[in-house]
Formats: sequence, structure tokens, C-alpha cells
Amino acid sequence: MKLIVRLFTTSTGFPAVRYNMEKVTSGCAELLCYKNFGVIHGLINPGCADFEHYLGAVSTLNSRSRFDQFHAVLSARGRSMSVDALKNLAERWMLEMGYNKQPYLIFSHSDTPNTHVHIVSTDVRLDRSKISDSFDRPRAIAAIHRILKVDVQAEFKRDISPLLAYNFSDLHQLTTLLGQKGYRGFCRRGYFYMVKYGQVLLKISEGKIQHMVLKPQIEAGHLDEIRCMINSNLLTKDNTCIPVYQSLPHGSSRKLKAFRSELSDYLLAEKNIEICYHSNKNQITGFTIIDHHKRRVVAGKEIMDLDRLISPVKKESISRQLLSR
Repeated sequence: MKLIVRLFTTSTGFPAVRYNMEKVTSGCAELLCYKNFGVIHGLINPGCADFEHYLGAVSTLNSRSRFDQFHAVLSARGRSMSVDALKNLAERWMLEMGYNKQPYLIFSHSDTPNTHVHIVSTDVRLDRSKISDSFDRPRAIAAIHRILKVDVQAEFKRDISPLLAYNFSDLHQLTTLLGQKGYRGFCRRGYFYMVKYGQVLLKISEGKIQHMVLKPQIEAGHLDEIRCMINSNLLTKDNTCIPVYQSLPHGSSRKLKAFRSELSDYLLAEKNIEICYHSNKNQITGFTIIDHHKRRVVAGKEIMDLDRLISPVKKESISRQLLSR
């Protein structure tokens, strides 16, 4: 089961209460439950101000605390989990995170294709102490994994073995392939790290990882084969690069996830050739080719200029090049 947890940055006051209650009013959300609100439970129909005032009163018990709102989202992939099941999981997650005795609200939202719930609470306890927010994201993910019985190390070993069977000419290419599989790879102080879920899963010396995975340069014939395949499909497939955004709840700005094109979609689906577009500040700056059939990662500049890959196609020019071969 794929489950995503997101934590929003702390803020003064409790604006997430109003945001979610306004969603309820507009018909895009439902207040599933509220727990540990003391006298508020005696009210027939408590409203936004009631919840805000109660959370605010609790937060003032710790005068040294400035940012007291706890706001999280748990999201399932598509409709793979019912709202009730996700609510129950959210309550178990609050227990794992140490918030089960805190006043909190759980809202379900129906404004995206994914079943998701928002949770709003406070970091301040009734005894005036404060729940630590250190390493909140790793703790949040680890709590989800405990509930779902996810073995992160076993998953990593299962994922990484086939990846290390690919041929690379530099560690940047390995980093690109790891990124396509949801991992982050980077070098620091002579070591290469592989990270997922905010957790370091492998730390290995750069020299050792280079010895393990770097192979001689790719054969010229293979480069020509890939180049010809791309050129021929540029005649019939649109190479316009389209941004792919990661949808974020709570009205957040969209986060650029990647770029794709009709050309890249076709090559991956039909030829097992993946084009990974690299970007900076929403501008494409380069690309990498992953040949999944032959398990080879190739720097895009070895295949063709970036402009040729992404610029409007002059089909007559490409046709002449193909015929001249």
C-alpha cells in the first residue's frame, strides 16, 4: 500500500482550522472527528472559532513556544483506501507520534483524485511541556512504516540490486537512475549516500562505489542505435516538453516534479528507452538516456544536442540525415 505523509511548516495561531472548516462549508471536506477538546464536546455544533480558541488556550500554557500548530496530511494513492480506513490509520499514527492525548481534528478532503485526510493539533501539552518537533519528517514516515509493517531495508535491497546491474560512466548517471526509482543519491566528503524517506540506507566510499558500478564507455554502435531511434521518432512524435507537477493539498503552490513529452512517453512504453529531462528553475538544462533493455545509462550530450531533442522539429532536415546513413 502506498501512503504519503506530509507535514506543513509551523505557524503562529491555527490557520489550518479555518482552512479546513471553510473546505467543509464549501462541500469539499468533512470533519470526521475531533478528540480531547474538553468542554467543547459538550457543545451541540462546535464551530471554527471554538476549535481555534481551545487550541489557542492550550498553546498559551507554554509561554516559550511560538509556533504551536501541528498540521499533517496522510494521503493514499487514488482510492486504494476508504476514508474510514484512512481515518483509523490516522488515529493510530497520532498515537505513534505521541499526539494521541492532544486535542486534534481529522478532516477528509475530496478535492483531489487521492483519498487524503488533514490532521490539525498543537505541540503544547496540558502539562505545559512541548512535543519535540526535531526530525519530525523522519519520525512521521517511520511511524507510518511501523503501522504498515514496511521493512525499509528489505525494500531497499530489493530495489537496489537490479539498479546496480546497470552500466554507468559516472556517479551522476547513477544518481539520475536512483532518482527515477524514488531514491536520492549524492556525494559528500568522500562518501556516496543513498537516501529515501529521509533515512540514509547506504553510505559507501566514492572509490568503492565507482569500482562497483562504473563501466567502460558505451560502444559507438549503441550510441548510433539510440540516436537513430530518437531521430526517426522525432518525425512522428511531439517533442514538446510538458511539466509534470506534484499535487499538493492545502492550496499549496504546485511543485515541479519532472518533464515529459509524447516522444519520451512513446520511447519508454515501446522501446524501453527513458529520457530523463534535467531542469533548473523550470528550464530544461540537459537530459540523460536510460536504456532499460541493455541496462545502460548514457549522458544525453553523447546522443545529440539538447536543442535538437526539445526544439520544434524541422522534419525535412531529420529525414535527410536518416536517408544519408
